[in-house]
Amino acid sequence: MATLDKEKKSNRLLGSRRYTHDVLNDPQEAFTEVLDLRSSEIYTQGHLVPNTGLPFSGSSSNLLSYSVNDEEIVKYYYRWKLTKSNLNNEAWFFLDPQGSDSGVGAQLINSNQKTNFISPKYSDVSLANATTEDSTPGYNVIVYKSATTSTGSLSGGDIVSSNDYVFDYKTGVLQFNSSGVDPSDSQYVYMTAYQYVGKTLRTGLEIEGNITATGDITAQNYIVSSSITYMTTSFSSGSTMFGDTIDDSHQFTGSVLISGSLTVEGQTLLDSMNISEESLIVSGAMRIVDQQVGDAVRSSSIFVENLGTVGNKDLAGVIDLGDGFQ
Repeated sequence: MATLDKEKKSNRLLGSRRYTHDVLNDPQEAFTEVLDLRSSEIYTQGHLVPNTGLPFSGSSSNLLSYSVNDEEIVKYYYRWKLTKSNLNNEAWFFLDPQGSDSGVGAQLINSNQKTNFISPKYSDVSLANATTEDSTPGYNVIVYKSATTSTGSLSGGDIVSSNDYVFDYKTGVLQFNSSGVDPSDSQYVYMTAYQYVGKTLRTGLEIEGNITATGDITAQNYIVSSSITYMTTSFSSGSTMFGDTIDDSHQFTGSVLISGSLTVEGQTLLDSMNISEESLIVSGAMRIVDQQVGDAVRSSSIFVENLGTVGNKDLAGVIDLGDGFQ
């Protein structure tokens, strides 16, 4: 009877195949979806992470954030003191605020655990081997172990070789490779790193290009910087900003803000559904002109019920001003 081969299973899952029997070869297993990701795990502003010219260095930049259009994208931690596991000195956690020197439990997620650190894959290839403290910094974390409690006194001799540990940029967990390189009970571990603090698919979406959607769409804040084609009959939005074109028919619940001109081809009906409020308020100048479609011309005019019609001089406009007008 064959036993479970964890290495085969992990390799097949990475290749989008399922694992059923050890006696089957990789090509004999079925392709399927093997990843279970929540929307909060997907970066939607990863393209805004700088790949060269990293913005921070040194103790004066500790805890500063790099922003684009007033939105924070990455955060800088300089020689941040890590917190060890209470089981041994092998595993260390990136906590903010920092945990007790006696360590924290490793089996449960600590509420202060920091995750989503920026890995070298976000940098230009020329910075692939550069650390966060190099003269031209990259995104490789740099790790120190020392008995000192002053980060300013750390030196090159305190730097831990990258061959001695593995850092998981996603979970923020640092693991030393063996007891031979583990920090001693009297030593502390420090790290300089960048963390991703931008939006995820759960908190916001930025798309460069067109969007085609089928079905109803509901949004609280909807910003459009390109064209959208909807195959839907209903669009509900709290606050909507359009920078280009919207096609098809839509239903809006809430306010609509349009930055730019608005052209309506067809009849426009305004009904405030509240008899105590005006249906149309114009702040600034308004002009009413003749309408011409091909060779046909319709003269401009305004009709007010129970008052009459005001039109251009080619129309016989009639206004009822009531009894006693002189």
